[in-house]
Amino acid sequence: MPMSKKRRDIAAAAERLFYREGFASVGIDRVVAEAEVALGTLYKHFPSKEKVIVTALLQREAAYLASLAEEGGGEGQDNAILSLFDRLLTWAEEEGGNGCFFLRAASDFVDSSPIRETALAHKRRMLALVEERLRLSGWADSDAARLAPTIFLLLEGAVAAAFTLGDRAAVAAGKEAATVLLAANAASSR
Repeated sequence: MPMSKKRRDIAAAAERLFYREGFASVGIDRVVAEAEVALGTLYKHFPSKEKVIVTALLQREAAYLASLAEEGGGEGQDNAILSLFDRLLTWAEEEGGNGCFFLRAASDFVDSSPIRETALAHKRRMLALVEERLRLSGWADSDAARLAPTIFLLLEGAVAAAFTLGDRAAVAAGKEAATVLLAANAASSR
């Protein structure tokens, strides 16, 4: 069922605030003000802060996955996988700069099954996407399954390292490591 415009606007406001300022410091009153809705309207769409957070996570994931889909990978072997690093950099420069929204949510809400499960499901979808991109690059199913966790770790590591290295340097290092990994495995696997 499609999300109503008002519900989408509230989730977008929550996402902006939570990503920029964190989950603990942002109360429902701030989300109401940012979304320019009445408190009753927010509660009509979201019975709890937890539901707001889960919806904000899902909305951010949809935007991120759409962003990744924009990058076709271009010509050449492994471009479907290496382009994930290019899109990650574009996303970080346009939408990021404050770490992984999903890991932050999961670590801030260790007792919230819905939030932690949403974050875990996102990471599983990202791992599956990496494996799919490896297959698109011509890797056999078994090789794609074997290499996907390492490429996934390089992408995740780039997000985490951006805090200290900066987005551009962290993503470049992750992409370089992925390139070396793929080249080292190419001769024996294809």
